[in-house]
Amino acid sequence: MTFRTEIAGLRALAVSIVVLFHLKIGAFGGGFVGVDVFFVISGYLITRNILKDTALDRFSFAQFYARRARRILPALIFTVILTYLIGALWAAPTLLHDIAKECTHALLSIANVQYWRESHRYFAPNSDELALLHCWSLSLEEQFYLFWPVFIVLAQKAGKASIGILAATVISLIAAVVVATMDNSAVFFLTPFRIYEFGCGALVLFVEQRLIGSRSRELLSAGGVLAIVVSAIALRSDMPHLELAMLVPCLGAAATILAGNKTVAGKFISHPITVGLGTISYSLYLCHWPIIFYARFIFGDAAESVGASVLVSVAMLVVAIGMYFLVERPFIQSPLYRTLSFRKTALSFGSIVLAMAAVTHSTFVSGGFEWRLPASQKELTHLLSFPSSEDIVPVKGPVAFLLVGDSHVIQYEAGLSSLRQRLGINMEVLAGSSCPILYGVSLKEQYRHQACVEIRDQALERIERTNLPVIFDQFWRYYDDSHIEYQVEHEQHIDGQVAGSHTKLERALEQTMERFVSAGRRVLLIGSQIEANCAFNWPRLLQGPLPHAAPPPCPSATKETAEASGVEMNAMLARVQAKWPDRIELLRPVDYFCDPKCETMNDGLWLYFDRTHFNVAGSYFMVERLAPRLTKFIRG
Repeated sequence: MTFRTEIAGLRALAVSIVVLFHLKIGAFGGGFVGVDVFFVISGYLITRNILKDTALDRFSFAQFYARRARRILPALIFTVILTYLIGALWAAPTLLHDIAKECTHALLSIANVQYWRESHRYFAPNSDELALLHCWSLSLEEQFYLFWPVFIVLAQKAGKASIGILAATVISLIAAVVVATMDNSAVFFLTPFRIYEFGCGALVLFVEQRLIGSRSRELLSAGGVLAIVVSAIALRSDMPHLELAMLVPCLGAAATILAGNKTVAGKFISHPITVGLGTISYSLYLCHWPIIFYARFIFGDAAESVGASVLVSVAMLVVAIGMYFLVERPFIQSPLYRTLSFRKTALSFGSIVLAMAAVTHSTFVSGGFEWRLPASQKELTHLLSFPSSEDIVPVKGPVAFLLVGDSHVIQYEAGLSSLRQRLGINMEVLAGSSCPILYGVSLKEQYRHQACVEIRDQALERIERTNLPVIFDQFWRYYDDSHIEYQVEHEQHIDGQVAGSHTKLERALEQTMERFVSAGRRVLLIGSQIEANCAFNWPRLLQGPLPHAAPPPCPSATKETAEASGVEMNAMLARVQAKWPDRIELLRPVDYFCDPKCETMNDGLWLYFDRTHFNVAGSYFMVERLAPRLTKFIRG
């Protein structure tokens, strides 16, 4: 088939804006749209090839999948191997554990599903902690290749190819719009909600058969390129109705393909340099993010300077060119590989993928091969991790109090274990990360809604069956009216005021405290959390076999600043506490943690797991300071 230089130019444009986005070049905050352009190109080319071969009665599913395997897998496997090996040299066990998991899912073409599921975890890693994050799009595209040929062949045989593709495109777009109101990350990561982007490319095939004048082609081409560039500059990942906004770059890419390479804009993006860049775009896409990831991980903030960004970009190009000529191209063009049967191709690639997946999965199961580092590193890793149920040391003694709330109360588990051992008592934890334990309150987020309702109901039922004192903490500012739903059977009247005059959170807390107090329980409300004065990359706190740059010190906040940040929530808690001053106490963390500065480190150890949670070391530190107050409350 004729080489389409404007499509190579589109690939160059797409990969360039993705790279600029990941390099954090400010003007390209919407550079993620480059992936959507790739989807449009794939939809056009794959559908064109299938329809042509089907029309000539020469289409073979076996040959199609064999070609796709030769096109995609060699460079992907090479990228995964290098990413894994570099991680084994520089990453601590906790990070290698996660890198190995990413490698496994990338090899098995389910990375997008993994990232979707993990996006709903309360402690979901951010992009700077994911070495193969960009593989989500490749996994999605491979899933598209699995079913699209079957769909196209059946539609073509029924004589309804254009109608079928149009229907699939419209249905996918409608599904994306509907599901986005409940689960944005599903729309971003999962294949069904991206079909409309592939469909935009496929539908070009039926429009280009019509006669289009040269002036119209010029407008389409110029408008299409402009739409992509403007989208890369103007769009943001957190904007509302993003799935609809993504139609702009998708239609822009479709228009550019439809216009061809004879227009002014088509010739511009068909320059030999852009065509060359488009030719290596797949290898460049695969290698660019691991290079950026490890540059930032190993060299720290120095990797984000202008000079470093230039060096990183040069490294990407060198690696991409090498990958193209030494890994990617031979499997596409060499007669040795092109003549392999589907059976031999599947057996060869399947064996390599499964062997690699076995290695990466065993690394994941082993916890990142802790034997690579001395035993002292294991203890340091524990101190810098988030407290877990393993930190609850059983004590021979009665259950003396209940620990109730979300992850902001779970963070005290490690420190309380030491206090409980001194007092000879046990505790019972009734908590769920990001789950409000309040009567009538549920999350609006559908993905966590039902799970949190069950956790809430079980916790409240257990509290109702005991008369133990309750230590109660939540991430108060998160549960604002935009995040929670509040349902009560009737309005509560407290001290002559209608509870409905306050926010949903305050109304729900008043109702919950009234029920606790009416049942004779004592409650210790823990106020607004002292947050770290910076964001930081947690994996960089731990060294691997080879050294890397540690995160820079986090500047300490003043006590006045910390008080100001929590003043609204602490005031709300104080209003509730004042209604039952003999049964409810309010403990403000700012009064104990800051003296007068709020430090993020103590004795060389970070005290935070992330910006809003203490780690194990921070839990020990804070509970030691709270010990007299907690002891007095528990003993009554």
